[in-house]
Amino acid sequence: MKIQSLALALCSLAFASSASADFRIATVDVTRIVNEFPDAVEKKEELDDASDKAKSKIESKGKELQALKDKLEKAKVSADSKEAESFRSQVRDFERMRADAKTELERKFLKMNKDVTDKVMSKIESYAKSKNYDLVLDKSDKMRGTVLYGEDSADITDDIIKMLK
Repeated sequence: MKIQSLALALCSLAFASSASADFRIATVDVTRIVNEFPDAVEKKEELDDASDKAKSKIESKGKELQALKDKLEKAKVSADSKEAESFRSQVRDFERMRADAKTELERKFLKMNKDVTDKVMSKIESYAKSKNYDLVLDKSDKMRGTVLYGEDSADITDDIIKMLK
């Protein structure tokens, strides 16, 4: 997909350069912007807190179940007893709790990521329009990014970060 984007950008550049000498291109490091965006840092801390709380709750319940298992084994409770069935039911509930916590954290991460990305992309677009850029390319990943080379003077990353603070 990135190769297609690069090819499209180069074709656009070739067409535009022949059509107009005023074709303006900028580069931006979207990853750096997202990492330095105050909202993103705050949301990441919230997500880390939620993750820590879920982990603590799961660990606590896991220890409780391990203690119950040890108690049942020590008492040599038979596998078909009510106590053993209750334990198996608690283990199933525990597994569901773990799966639900994981799903909830993934949902929160995706929502956070979308919100932050939407804000960043909106700022990049408004900046590019206000400065009359025709094309803005992401240079986040030096090894596989769209931009293979770009002058530092074409980089608008710092300007976008200032707008977001």
